[in-house]
Amino acid sequence: MYKLSNVDIPAVLAYIEAEKEVNLFIEGDIELYGLESEAVDLFAFGDDWDSLVLRYYENYVIASNKADPDLQQVASFLKGQNVLCLSAKEEYLVQIHHWFPEVTVQGTYLCKLDKASFRPKSGSHQAPLRLGGEHAEAIVGLYKQIDEFAKPYLEHEQEKTDQTRDNYEKGCIGYGIFEDGKLVCTANITARSKNGAMIIGVATLPTYRKKGYASSVMSALCSQCFADGLTFLCLFYDNPLAGALYHSMGFETIGRWGMMRF
Repeated sequence: MYKLSNVDIPAVLAYIEAEKEVNLFIEGDIELYGLESEAVDLFAFGDDWDSLVLRYYENYVIASNKADPDLQQVASFLKGQNVLCLSAKEEYLVQIHHWFPEVTVQGTYLCKLDKASFRPKSGSHQAPLRLGGEHAEAIVGLYKQIDEFAKPYLEHEQEKTDQTRDNYEKGCIGYGIFEDGKLVCTANITARSKNGAMIIGVATLPTYRKKGYASSVMSALCSQCFADGLTFLCLFYDNPLAGALYHSMGFETIGRWGMMRF
């Protein structure tokens, strides 16, 4: 195993070039933080880099440009880390699940939206507000009430608040809708690179759904990202209703992704 540094960045970018969408987390975090910060580390396994493992705080991502990477060393390494969430191509997590049988692999679809294919949707009468670091507590407060997001935000509330604020300070774009002073719907980006970004955390409080809020927030977010010069956006989904919304906006499914929450 090798811990990589800033001098390795050109080689890393060449390694992930063939699958830029899949490797947005690596490229975006390198551009935002480099490889010599407290927030991000990148490790290579094998003399010819059989695989890479990115650490972003307590979130880890596995990547490889090999057809069939050997993930045993990666599993041994991860067992010694404080991992909250592990993500990668679904096929990699199915393989590594052998060493973590107590953790469920949550499979999702990976989608991509090109600027030329974007179809905005007018969802609600409520105009979305652009969010910033000052909204970090409100964002975390919303996620604590959403089943699929709640666990890490309930157990590590202050850490998640600090990370959310830091993400905005590093160039994150996010939009939300407030009702009676409370954030009820939001979406934002992370892993922003020169050309693309990953949309994460699309969420609406249960009692405020079916009002078109998610459509409005997503349209505002995508429009701003493309206006700022990005050429593509990616996201994950496993909810068919959410998938129908994303596809109606021009997103296309390009693969499968997986997450393991510890």
